Amino acid sequence: MQYDVLIRGGEVIDPSQSLRGVRDIAVSGDRIVAVEERIEGEARWTIDARGLIVTPGLIDLHMHAYTHSPFGLDADSLCAAGGVTTMLDTGTAGSYNFDAFRKGDIDRYQTQVLALVNLSCMGLVAANLGELMDRRYADVEGVKQTIARHPDVAVGVKIRAGKHIIGDGEQGWANLRDAVRAARESETWLMVHIGECPMSLPELCDQLSPGDCITHCFKGGSTTILNDSGRVYDGVRAAAERGVLFDVGHGRGSFEWDIVEAAIEDGFEPHVISTDLHTMNIHGPVYDMPTTMSKFLHLGMSLDRVIELSTLAPARRLDPTGEIGTLRVGTVADIAVLEKREGRFRFTDSYGHDRVGSELLIAASTVRRGEIVPGGGGLRMRQLADE
Repeated sequence: MQYDVLIRGGEVIDPSQSLRGVRDIAVSGDRIVAVEERIEGEARWTIDARGLIVTPGLIDLHMHAYTHSPFGLDADSLCAAGGVTTMLDTGTAGSYNFDAFRKGDIDRYQTQVLALVNLSCMGLVAANLGELMDRRYADVEGVKQTIARHPDVAVGVKIRAGKHIIGDGEQGWANLRDAVRAARESETWLMVHIGECPMSLPELCDQLSPGDCITHCFKGGSTTILNDSGRVYDGVRAAAERGVLFDVGHGRGSFEWDIVEAAIEDGFEPHVISTDLHTMNIHGPVYDMPTTMSKFLHLGMSLDRVIELSTLAPARRLDPTGEIGTLRVGTVADIAVLEKREGRFRFTDSYGHDRVGSELLIAASTVRRGEIVPGGGGLRMRQLADE
């Protein structure tokens, strides 16, 4: 049998099939055509994955890929460097510039990029000024029209709900209610960035419905998921139980070791691991998706669970058809080959605090839609801890 790509001898971990074991994977065209202990045949290209981990292509539920903004990164370079084959741009563009984002970036990417539409008509182009400090920028109708024009890529709504962004008091509440209305009337879902919010987190959670998402769930500062006793708010737990997603969204200022450690100790895990990669954290402390995943290995999560929260869990939010986040035969050939290195590695949160972990994941090779993507993770994210 002749294949286009054959990945041989890797430790396959696919939570969508409860599969873990040494397998070969064969690809023809843009489809996975076989996953077996040993596949006979030849291929145009062979990847020797012995000693490596093979997973579905990673899915980053929070990043920024609109390159005509101060935050946007090139999605295709991130695909090779991080093993991420599907990315969600989280509201970098609003109704006034989403068409340009699609034409200039999304349509040229080989990586699958989906997007949320910012409630602010200008998106994050002038985020330093607070994109919703002037209520006139809140554009519910524009969001709905944008999603209607781009139903294949515009999958939901985004609001950054800090009082320095949406305003305090009634103005902040009005902007939040507009974002909720835009999501409901467009029949999509809402992602809410938390941090220094004008309302308490339990009050904010009360506005959300199953399938909506709180991102930056382990942020420090004045708005955290923890109450004054250092326990997860009952209202946060209740929201999670009714189907509101809690997403990591590491970012430059949204991941604090003390918060995540306390939450996990209190039995509260995130639903999704994501990076919030943008121009100001690409060279640290975030670097890429595998580095962010490695931090959760350090926190005691199993490798299988970390991979599930980086593949199957975000896939369920973005593609209920089951086409991504899986290595099932017949699905699109999006595959990540990861190397797990052992040593003493320094991991830094968004507040300059370090922890020393013993395992570092690195993207060794990436297959996107059946094509081997040139490049790999390199070692720029490696920070060896002093002995």
